[in-house]
Amino acid sequence: MIKKLLTLTAVISSLLFSLASAEPYSVDDFTQSATISDAKTSLRQIQIPKKLYQKILRKDYGDLRVFSADGQIVPHQFSRTSSRLDSKQKVPLVFYPFNKEQAKNPGNIRVIINQKAGEQSLSINQGLANGADKSDSKIHEYQYIIVNSTSNINKNTKSKKPSPALCKLQLDWQQSKTSSILNFKLESSNQLQNWRTLSRKLTVSKLDYAGSQLKQDTVSFSCTSQKYLRLTWLQPEQQTHLSQVKGIYTKKGAQQIQWESFGKPRYSKKEGSWLFESNVIASISKLEFVAPQDGLLYQGTLYSRANDKQKWRYRKSISQYRLNLGDTTLQSSPVSFSPISDRYWKLVLKTEGQLSESQLPEIRAGWIPKQLYFLAQGKAPFTLAFGNPNIKLAQNNSLSSLIDSIKESGANIDSVSLGEFVSNDNVKQAQSETPWKLILFWLFLILGTALMGFMAYKLFKQMSEDK
Repeated sequence: MIKKLLTLTAVISSLLFSLASAEPYSVDDFTQSATISDAKTSLRQIQIPKKLYQKILRKDYGDLRVFSADGQIVPHQFSRTSSRLDSKQKVPLVFYPFNKEQAKNPGNIRVIINQKAGEQSLSINQGLANGADKSDSKIHEYQYIIVNSTSNINKNTKSKKPSPALCKLQLDWQQSKTSSILNFKLESSNQLQNWRTLSRKLTVSKLDYAGSQLKQDTVSFSCTSQKYLRLTWLQPEQQTHLSQVKGIYTKKGAQQIQWESFGKPRYSKKEGSWLFESNVIASISKLEFVAPQDGLLYQGTLYSRANDKQKWRYRKSISQYRLNLGDTTLQSSPVSFSPISDRYWKLVLKTEGQLSESQLPEIRAGWIPKQLYFLAQGKAPFTLAFGNPNIKLAQNNSLSSLIDSIKESGANIDSVSLGEFVSNDNVKQAQSETPWKLILFWLFLILGTALMGFMAYKLFKQMSEDK
């Protein structure tokens, strides 16, 4: 009896294993595919395009594989998700103020190089008129020389890679009025003599508006690696004291944020708020509410959740606006937060009254695109295939140590691109058909379990009778 039970168990186990064991995947098992361009290095990388984020079906990117020309699945791995842009650094910058009289005479500005322990540090002699101290409140600040700290970034990070470029400035200042709009010109130079214009007019502001303070303190301009910047106020009659300048640096070849429009939100009377949904499988790190006309202010509290059964989770308080103030238009910067992959979003407004349809903003979402790394095993060309929720999650290929080693060594990882996306309609039809293989698997599993239970009961009863 025991021999019969063991034989039957082996037969059932073999049958279940044959049903559960999936056949090797091929490109034909996926709804979408694209040919990958050729390269020389064994380890290659692809920046995931926005179109793929729109078409991929699993949040964990499990329905994605890379195939060689002979049908072999090659190891792949995605880059780690970061809570912020690794390609950017924010660094406090040294700056020197001048009044209008001092700025008229460039000879007052001299560079002094001090040799200390083999290191060079720069300082600027401002040649203040009449022996006045630069902290004297009577001196109206008109112009500033800002030292670009590109060399300090590499010294602190011990990086052998090219220095990042300065692309943004973040200012902090004290103003004599409650609300001020400050316009300035920005130039760059290497010798403090020949200046190149980066922007003829940039704007920062601190405003009291509708019971809130609206602050715009960051400006963007053409990226530069020159040693010095010169900031000049365009309305010097406004008494402004610049207290801090931070440079925002972007590494060469940095990833650009991808943007997608979610359209306009819909108003929910039940929720008393705006509702909108994400149409991409991406970890969103920025949201922008683009006002269709001037004079609009959107303030509220932002929430999100992965599905409609979960509770709403607080994300951030937001303030988005578009204001026309004479010859200046103020537009708020996008809201930034840690990456969130939730589908459903809600904004609880703080402002009274309901806006008309024409006043609703366009909601734009931004995310840092992932990098897909793969080993070029087998014959080229290679193909990226995706788009089948029934595909199992790919095994961890443990390429992290290899990727880190190559990056630390300074060796190149070739960047490749994707060709045109090709649809496979046969997979879509197969997905809609009844999954007979899965049904048979569960049917045999239930019958096998019941049969083994019955045999165990008969064996137990027989053993009891023998005793």
